[in-house]
Amino acid sequence: MNAIQKHMITGIVCLFLLMFVFWSIGFWCNALFNTKFDLKSCWDGFQTLSGAGVMAAIKYIIDSLVNSSKDNFPYDKK
Repeated sequence: MNAIQKHMITGIVCLFLLMFVFWSIGFWCNALFNTKFDLKSCWDGFQTLSGAGVMAAIKYIIDSLVNSSKDNFPYDKK
């Protein structure tokens, strides 16, 4: 499994956490400083991150980890 597959789930989780941090900052800035930050924009980002492409990539990674032995790559013809 290549490096991108190993770290893809970690990256996706970090994106969700980063989006939550931005939403929290916007929420508190709206309350304290009346900045008029559109809180719905973060939820649109959540829908984008949890779209079909990301879910398919996560399914592919999990299937690769569970259904293949460690040193047996499905496309190697030795």
